[in-house]
Amino acid sequence: MRIGIADAAALAAVLQKDLEAIAQIEAHAGQLPGTGLNREQLESLGFALHNLYNAIENSFAQISLTFENHVKDQSRWHRELLEKMLLDVPPLRSRVLPPACRPLLADMLGFRHLFRHAYDFTLDEAKTVALWQRWRTEGAAVKEGLRGFTAALASVAASKER
Repeated sequence: MRIGIADAAALAAVLQKDLEAIAQIEAHAGQLPGTGLNREQLESLGFALHNLYNAIENSFAQISLTFENHVKDQSRWHRELLEKMLLDVPPLRSRVLPPACRPLLADMLGFRHLFRHAYDFTLDEAKTVALWQRWRTEGAAVKEGLRGFTAALASVAASKER
């Protein structure tokens, strides 16, 4: 990984903070019933899914700014940012997430876009709950990838301190 000590330490701190935010969001969403949600509960779950992706995307943006520092296609930068996290970028950095994370995160990105822009739209309970359930089972790989990348940054920072 090609990164300075200060940048490695700062980026590791940002990623750790995002992981903590993800845990808090999960804890909130985990308190909601699994089915039969009233409107407020459904909207709360939607907001939680929206915020989960925001925290993940913040990590992606910070990684990209630190290592690559550009997004080529401004019209589809969210998708481009996601795709970059699935790539090894030697000698700058290793991949952040395994390619198996792509389907879940692409669906979460799509949901976040819908949630953010569909002001007069009522969420579909079955689809929203299904996405939450997918996150609960498949999201571990995303968190593991972010934790592993954070640990690698911390290791780089620690090795350069000596």
